[in-house]
Amino acid sequence: MKLEKLLDELKIIGIRNNQPDCDIKKICYNSREVVPGSLFVAIPGYVTDGHQYIGKAISQGAAAVVHQDDLSDYQAEVVYIKVADSRYGLGILGSCFYGKPSESMLVTGITGTNGKTSLTYMLKHIFETEGQKCGLIGTIHNLIGDQVVDNRGRTTPESLEVQEIIKEMKERGCSHLFMEVSSHGLALDRVNGVDFDYGIFTNLTQDHLDYHKTFENYFDAKAKLFFQVKKASIVNGDDPWGRRLCDMLSEKSSVPVITYGLKAGRDYWAKDLVFGARGTEFTLVKAEREERLFLNIPGEFMVYNAIAAIIAALTERVPMAVIREALATMPGVEGRMEILEVEAPFDVVIDYAHSPDSLEKLLQSVRKIFTGRIILVFGCNGDRDKEKRPIMGRIAGEYADLVVVTSDNPASENPLDIINAVAAGVREKTDQVATVELRQEGIYYGATLCRPGDVLVLAGKGHEKQEIMKDETLYYNEWDTAREAIARLKLKSEN
Repeated sequence: MKLEKLLDELKIIGIRNNQPDCDIKKICYNSREVVPGSLFVAIPGYVTDGHQYIGKAISQGAAAVVHQDDLSDYQAEVVYIKVADSRYGLGILGSCFYGKPSESMLVTGITGTNGKTSLTYMLKHIFETEGQKCGLIGTIHNLIGDQVVDNRGRTTPESLEVQEIIKEMKERGCSHLFMEVSSHGLALDRVNGVDFDYGIFTNLTQDHLDYHKTFENYFDAKAKLFFQVKKASIVNGDDPWGRRLCDMLSEKSSVPVITYGLKAGRDYWAKDLVFGARGTEFTLVKAEREERLFLNIPGEFMVYNAIAAIIAALTERVPMAVIREALATMPGVEGRMEILEVEAPFDVVIDYAHSPDSLEKLLQSVRKIFTGRIILVFGCNGDRDKEKRPIMGRIAGEYADLVVVTSDNPASENPLDIINAVAAGVREKTDQVATVELRQEGIYYGATLCRPGDVLVLAGKGHEKQEIMKDETLYYNEWDTAREAIARLKLKSEN
């Protein structure tokens, strides 16, 4: 692509050695990926600054450089483009380089502390039931139709990768894209250049404050999505931060806002919920019209996700009959309120809940679905928001009958320090708590506490396939660990 065309939408402070006919073969922000004819974008990072690698990029053949800082050296054969914010510009450049792929697709972005993953899968299933081919970008992995694409460990990839993925989806026949948009991704401008038709706000509760520092910063990051939306913003009106978002959008945006929740007064709301281990029945209310529906995933919080998905589908004129069928046949989402099939006299639930609100909602839903005692096994991540540890402990102590606090990605911290901080919160509510450092042993111990009819809840890991320690990252699988614990129990009883 000619440099002149590539820079068409970039806000430029100045250009040195301009060569508008220069042919750009590739855009890179990692100097190791530069090939001859590349445009190198120097981005300041948390660990290192891309400006330090401009010389290396040029030595490998970069034809042009985008930078935000003044440089000490300029080479005559290289084009230098100065911008105010090179990270912001990367998404704009990527969109242009890949042909603005999101403009010809229906794109829905979902943000919020909890619910993003389940909601993307619901939307994908609804529109695929209608016959559309859909793409998904999210926490577990990226999908093009049914094909899994590596997400490189990020809920929201870097903006250049986002544009590359969308281009591939478009080329392979996807008409719709459903995308988790994390607060980190928004704060770091990773969705710049994405043409969003719909934005969905699920909720805002304590998480990631180690990064954002304050709730205000956290909210402001989430709110950025809704100023890129063209058709409608769909907002959880039961959430106080959702109502605040509605007020903000009514003042600063001309895009329609549609609210949802479980309380009367929202544009769409649900009532008469009937909970079961295999799903939830509910009545959807819109104005004077009511629809009785069944969602094939259990949990009250899943009903919130379903209403948001229904709104997006109805707004796109998907027939209610198709929506009804899709919700009733919705497959489970990996590690989200997942009831494990095991040969045991008790049930096992696996869920990714790793924030105070998600843990509370999980345990509230489990209490409504199951009649036996709740035995909860969980922990908190290391090198993350330390303030939420005693909070999650208190929630565990309030809602679970027995609590086993164990490890969950301790990272550089001492696992026992994290466990003790969580357990201290549990003990503010109950003395029914034990601590077991190794997660595999913690789950086995939790299983030994279960009586017939109880439910063993394993929270925090969900889909994750690793345990991050100080000096190594180990493979880990929650499903296998649970099955191994039950097999050990069975073997012990037989002997």
